[in-house]
Amino acid sequence: MAFTVTSLASGSSGNALVIQRDDAAILIDCGIALRTMERLLRYRGIAPESIRALLLTHEHGDHALSAAALARRYGAPVICNAATRAALGAELDGVAVELLPVGERACVGPFDVSSFRLRHDAADPVGYRVAADGAAMALAVDLGSWDDETAAALSGADLLVVEANHDRELLRASAYPWATRQRIFGPLGHLDNMQCGELLARAGVRAGHEVWLAHLSEQTNSPRMATAGVGRVLELANRRGVSLRALPRRSVNGPGGAPAWHSDTRLLQQTMF
Repeated sequence: MAFTVTSLASGSSGNALVIQRDDAAILIDCGIALRTMERLLRYRGIAPESIRALLLTHEHGDHALSAAALARRYGAPVICNAATRAALGAELDGVAVELLPVGERACVGPFDVSSFRLRHDAADPVGYRVAADGAAMALAVDLGSWDDETAAALSGADLLVVEANHDRELLRASAYPWATRQRIFGPLGHLDNMQCGELLARAGVRAGHEVWLAHLSEQTNSPRMATAGVGRVLELANRRGVSLRALPRRSVNGPGGAPAWHSDTRLLQQTMF
C-alpha cells in the first residue's frame, strides 16, 4: 500500500507536514493555528481524528504552535525527545506525550519512525525519517550546519525535505539587524541554498529522487533562487536528474494547492532510472 506526504506549511510563519496511509495519518510539526490546520486537513480528505501522533522537531512556535491544542482536541499523542518536552513545559500539560530519544525508532501506526539530531538553537532539535511499504521520506529543517551523520540520515530516502532558507548575498544585504543576520549565518541558524545543495550531494541524491526545498525565507530567498542555487551545486557534484521543488509557505485550497508525494511513484521512478 502507498503512503502520501503533503506539505501544509513551510517557513518562518509556520510548518506542518502530514503523512497518510489508508485511514491513518501522522503530523510532523504543527506550527499553524488550529482552525487553519483543521481546515487544511479536511479539505484534503484527512479527518483530524485520524491523526495517530504529532511528531515535533523542536519547540519553536513556528513548529509547535497548535500541537498541544490539536492533541487535546483529538486525543493524539505528541512525540518528541525529553529536552523538547521540557522546553515546552506547561504548554503540554494534559497532553499524552511519548518520548522518543534522539536516534531511536518507534512504530507509529503503519509507519516506522526514527529521529536524528540537527544543529539549531533549540533545546534538542531533530529531523525525522519515516518509512512504510518499502519507501522512505526524510526531513531536515531548521539547521545551521550539517555533518556526515546528517547526510547519512537522509541517504537513500525517496523523498527528502531539506531546508534551503536563504541566499547568502541577499541575507548580507538585507535589512535584518546585524545580530539576526549573524544568528542565521551561524552554525546553529539556518542553511543557505549552497549548503543545502552540498548536504544533498553528500547524502547521495540521484536521478529519481525527489527533493522538497523547505523553510524558504520570504525576505532573503525565492523559489526560483532556491531551485537554481541548489541545482547548480548538484550539477557541479554530478548529481543530475534530481527533482527539485520549493515548498510554498502555506498550502491553499484548490487543485495542486498543496505539494504532495506518493510513495508508489517510487516504483515508476525505479523503472525509469
